[in-house]
Amino acid sequence: MSEALSNLDVRKGRRQALAVLLGQGMLGAIVAIACLAVWGSRAAVSAATGAGIGIAATALMAFAMLRHGDGASAERVALSFVTGWLVKVGFTIAALVVALGSSKVDAVPMLSAYLATFLGYWFGAARVGGTKTKRTVGVDN
Repeated sequence: MSEALSNLDVRKGRRQALAVLLGQGMLGAIVAIACLAVWGSRAAVSAATGAGIGIAATALMAFAMLRHGDGASAERVALSFVTGWLVKVGFTIAALVVALGSSKVDAVPMLSAYLATFLGYWFGAARVGGTKTKRTVGVDN
């Protein structure tokens, strides 16, 4: 296990993190545009704020996890993961508290767009995906 973690393909991880961030950005933009069309500019700005919080939190964690080069020790990678997660959670809570405390932000559009960014994980992961092989199930090549 330690060898697998220390041989982390950092470039692939960075591509996947970028795909996740782009997926989150697209979904956040869709929610903000829908809010603009239905409820107006205040709701759209609130939605953009929620999406921005989700995207920024993901970027913070991705940076913490992927800042090491190839050959980082398993302990260092694990510590980066935990540290990144703690920073992400702390940032998210603080940003949501500040945003919800503002009289200029509507809570429902903001939280809707923030929650929509979670789907960005799925879209980003699906876009990068795993490596495709020509193996057939049950057939040894």
